[in-house]
Amino acid sequence: MGDPCFALHFRMTTTVFEVNEKSVFWFQNLVQAVGAHLTATDQIKRQSRYQLKDVLLMVVWLLATPDSFRSVALRFGVRPGTLYRFYIRIIGALREMAETFITWPDAGERNAIKHRFQRATQFPGVVGCIDGTHVYITAPLEHPGQYRNRHHSYSINVQAVVDNRLLVRDIHVGEAGSLHDRRVFRRSSLYSNLLDGVLPLLSADEHLVGDSAYHLTDFMLTPFENTGHLSPLQINYNKKLSQCRVRVENAFAKAKGKWRRLKFLHAVNSSNIVDHIMASFVLHNFIILYGEPIFQDEDLAVPIQDHEVLGNNQCGDEFDERDEEEHPNLEAAKARGVEKIDFFENHVLPLPDPEV
Repeated sequence: MGDPCFALHFRMTTTVFEVNEKSVFWFQNLVQAVGAHLTATDQIKRQSRYQLKDVLLMVVWLLATPDSFRSVALRFGVRPGTLYRFYIRIIGALREMAETFITWPDAGERNAIKHRFQRATQFPGVVGCIDGTHVYITAPLEHPGQYRNRHHSYSINVQAVVDNRLLVRDIHVGEAGSLHDRRVFRRSSLYSNLLDGVLPLLSADEHLVGDSAYHLTDFMLTPFENTGHLSPLQINYNKKLSQCRVRVENAFAKAKGKWRRLKFLHAVNSSNIVDHIMASFVLHNFIILYGEPIFQDEDLAVPIQDHEVLGNNQCGDEFDERDEEEHPNLEAAKARGVEKIDFFENHVLPLPDPEV
């Protein structure tokens, strides 16, 4: 199978899948990475009839297409039950590998990320963009009403933090589709870790950027709410923030375009759903790390539409904070956030030159 044809069907080049001479780690390709993760007693390794490479091709095809298990099994000459067992084991292995391939940036990486964001958008201190997306699913067997979103469909929430390269740096998967983005964030480990300050995730001059669904804090900068009376400085701030924040939307679009079963997942087992989603984002990162970059720094400077600049006070579902205990450090973080965006608005972000 030629390389262009391989990339079309398997969503990565043969170079990324099998051999990548640029890799500096001992696991130089996907087959080696997964093979190294699986134990010697794993059923896939003990199956002399099927090589791991062939098993991965089957599962990657499943992740990359909406094809049925029966049609994929027929294509690769295996029984549907055998293919299903391979699928469950491989997506489980990829989910376990998230600790290796979805990692929070260290201080050196954060410096590089915020430098690239600032060079492209003039917005300082950004080390990641956060947002949520929905993966639509069939109605779950248990508590289906909890998964019904505002579009009257069933879905799973996926929250991700993405850097300038569209690399996923943190992910929280599994919350019901009925939950608001803010509540999903409050239920994630990232939220408590940022507020507790125990882990050195961000320095004082660093922050994430999100849309108006999130609370403004010193570690999460959000747009000014559109009251109809935004000042030129506030509009400029919103524009620069939106130029950064749109990267997370780009990442979701890239992931769903490449791993197309994320658009609708025919599954009712919640653990399998989480494994499938995690596996897809692990592969998303793997291709960026060991393949061709899918986003260039200069693309950060693309024009932003007016509706993205003005802010949005229509956040979707009404946020329900029942049964949610407020973190004791939240109010102080909010106050520091107000101080930070006031300083940015008035002293850091220059207004564009007036048109001549």
